[in-house]
Amino acid sequence: MRSYTLRGGKIHPVVATTLILSICLAGCAQVTVPTGSNNVDTPTVLTGSIPTPSDQAYSDVNADDRAVIAENLDTLSGDLDLSEESKDVMLSWLNPVSGNSGTLTKIETATFDATGCLSFHTTANTIAGIKLYSGTACRDVTQRFAVTALSVTDT
Repeated sequence: MRSYTLRGGKIHPVVATTLILSICLAGCAQVTVPTGSNNVDTPTVLTGSIPTPSDQAYSDVNADDRAVIAENLDTLSGDLDLSEESKDVMLSWLNPVSGNSGTLTKIETATFDATGCLSFHTTANTIAGIKLYSGTACRDVTQRFAVTALSVTDT
């Protein structure tokens, strides 16, 4: 059997073949680091050092709470004419799973006919405390509301 020399030592042909094959296959492998997410339900926050109002709202009011808010907006839209400018309606919501609750107010429907979206304010009584949030809810393909934006409001 033939052997090859490498700086004073001998290399067996099987070892040489395995070494060359592993080097070639290593070039085909990819190692990537995720830099973003296409998942709109759980956005990737890339920097935790500069919190934004939407990051804080996302951590305080979870996806289940947002679904409860959207369900309450659905019940409201069946009772009222959404073509009016503004609603002076207060609508309470409660998520029995998380225990979070709040009140929907200032439901603005001025752009509903054009976009299928409405804006609102809601309070949220969460473990982090009681805060005021402003948000947007739009109709999805099933014609039900889904909360598309929510951020902490100072006033």
